[in-house]
Amino acid sequence: MTKYKKLLEVLKYIYWFVLKRSNFSQSHEEKIILDLFKNKKNGFYLDVGCHHPKRFSNTASLYKKGWKGINIDPNRSNLKLFNLFRKRDVNLCYFVSDKEKKFDYHIFDDSALNGNIKKERLSILQKMGYEIKKVKKVKSITLNKILETHSESFNNIDLLDIDVEGHDFEVLKSIDLNIYKVNVILIEVASNELEIDSYLQKHDYKSYILVDRNKFYIKN
Repeated sequence: MTKYKKLLEVLKYIYWFVLKRSNFSQSHEEKIILDLFKNKKNGFYLDVGCHHPKRFSNTASLYKKGWKGINIDPNRSNLKLFNLFRKRDVNLCYFVSDKEKKFDYHIFDDSALNGNIKKERLSILQKMGYEIKKVKKVKSITLNKILETHSESFNNIDLLDIDVEGHDFEVLKSIDLNIYKVNVILIEVASNELEIDSYLQKHDYKSYILVDRNKFYIKN
C-alpha cells in the first residue's frame, strides 16, 4: 500500500468513526428507515452485503438506536470491523445466493464494490478507474440455511437489507418469505426492478419508495 493510500485509509477511518454521527447511508435511505421504525426501540435487521459498520450502512443508525441483527459479507476484512464495532450483532462470512455452488467473487480497491459482478458492470467500473485486486472462488449458501442456524436470535425480521452488487435478486429468492416474517425489505433493484416487483407482490409486499438504485417494500 502506497503512502497516499495509507493516508486515505486513515482519513476515511477518522471521518466515519470519529466525525460522522448520522446519515450513514449512501443516499437518504437512513431517513426513511428511521421514519418507518420511529416507534420501535428494539428491532432486528438482516444486512446482506453489509460492507462496513458505518460507511454506506443502512443499519448503523438502527444499531445506535439499540437494535441488533445479523450482518453477512464474504469479505473477512470487512467483518473484523463489525466484530469490533457491532458487538451486539452476529457477524457472518458468507456469500449468499439461491443456489449452492461456487461463484467468482471480485475484490476491488474499494471494498464497497466487491461481489459477483457481471461483465458489463465490470467494464463500466474499470473504465471509471476502479481496479480489481483479485478474483477468488467462493461457495454460496442460502439465507434459509443461515437462519435455520441462528433462528434463536430473533422472532421476526423487521428489516431485510440486501446490497450485493448485482446478485441481489438471487439473495432475495434464497429466503422463504412464507416461513420467515419480514416487515420491510430494502434491496438494490437496478435492472431487475420489474421482476422483483412481481416476485414480492406475490408474497404480499407493496412498493414503497425508490431511492437511487435501492427500493423499499413493505409487507401488507
